[in-house]
Amino acid sequence: MNTAAAHNSPSAGILSTITHAAASSTKDRVAGFRVAFFKADLVAYFVLVLAAFLWLLIIISHCVLQRRYVKPRPFVDRPAEHYPPVTIIRPLKGLDLGLRRTLESSFRQEYPGVVEILFAVEDPDDPAIGVANELIECYPKTRARVLIGQDNVGINPKINNMMKAFAQAHSDLLWICDSNVYTDSGTLRRSVDLLLDNKRMGVIHHVVFSEAPATFGAMLDHAFLVTNHCRMYLAINAVGIASCLTGKSNIYYKSALDNVGGLAAFGHYLAEDNMIGQALWHSGWGHTMTGDLARQPADIGSLFEYCSRRIRWVRTRKYNVTLATFYEPLTESILLGALTSWALNHLYGFNVYSTFSTFLSCWFALDMLFFYRINHGSPQSWPWFAFSWICREILALPLWLVAIVGDTVTWRGQVFRFHLNGTVEVLK
Repeated sequence: MNTAAAHNSPSAGILSTITHAAASSTKDRVAGFRVAFFKADLVAYFVLVLAAFLWLLIIISHCVLQRRYVKPRPFVDRPAEHYPPVTIIRPLKGLDLGLRRTLESSFRQEYPGVVEILFAVEDPDDPAIGVANELIECYPKTRARVLIGQDNVGINPKINNMMKAFAQAHSDLLWICDSNVYTDSGTLRRSVDLLLDNKRMGVIHHVVFSEAPATFGAMLDHAFLVTNHCRMYLAINAVGIASCLTGKSNIYYKSALDNVGGLAAFGHYLAEDNMIGQALWHSGWGHTMTGDLARQPADIGSLFEYCSRRIRWVRTRKYNVTLATFYEPLTESILLGALTSWALNHLYGFNVYSTFSTFLSCWFALDMLFFYRINHGSPQSWPWFAFSWICREILALPLWLVAIVGDTVTWRGQVFRFHLNGTVEVLK
């Protein structure tokens, strides 16, 4: 057959077309694989940057711990008349675990100035009134009163309960402290020292610290509060790029609160502490912390109660600090460890299992060290504490997933539904 004719035949044309198409398809697949690998590389580098940032926060938290919490801050030597009067507001509802001890800590403050204590109660038959009255009788030199009733300014029962105390407070400096919180006798003086040293400070807050867990649910909550929560709380506040506080034990200027609408302005939020902090922050008032702890007895009775509380916390934050809440799973040890192990394997060929086990071991060791130093000693049982920590870490992501898809929470017997702006309504 003529060679030229063979090349010009229809079958040769078809074969050439198929060959070119196959070659083009191969090039496309190779290009696609290269793009996919490039994207995977970018994701892997992002994961490593994120992991490095989280480890940096862990280091920062240990530095803050060393500077503030290992040794209590000494009192400033200033005349007693320089200390302003302070009103302590304690909202009460029911008999919290260890209520007498927690409330008595307000009477035992070593503060040179005048202290007024206001107990706010909704129900005249609340058994907490008896505990408060007993303490008032035991400390007759302290100005203390029980205020009964509520002003319905919103759906937040704590705000409604505190309104009468807020209106009747004799001092501009307010210390709002939950009924289940115990503080050291020097907490108030050290806090006011910070305010007097820096006139632009408008919020003094104390990190929550759980103690004496007696049930498995309480042990899980204890493991969370004294490691993950406490560690991140110290680190974020040390960085100081935004307001970050919880409402367990906070000191404010009443006049500053009035300038942002007073307590009533926050009655439509469940996370009133976060919203108050943000409002004062944006008004130019700085936040700072002493080396004191807001200690609360671990009062959770069951695993279900622990899960419910964690779901409520995450779901509440979702509508108040949305971006941080969606980012939260990436701050947990198991998920971040798994992603870091994959990234190091993908980029550098590290063994996934060895990397993951090393990552978790280091995270665990630093959390144990953190607890030992801030607690100034060992837990009741190291094996049980370690077991609780492991269970807490395993439950973190599943509970977050459950929380993130809902819009209702149950708190003190009432069901609330969130709106996109962070406010809530009571479901009848």
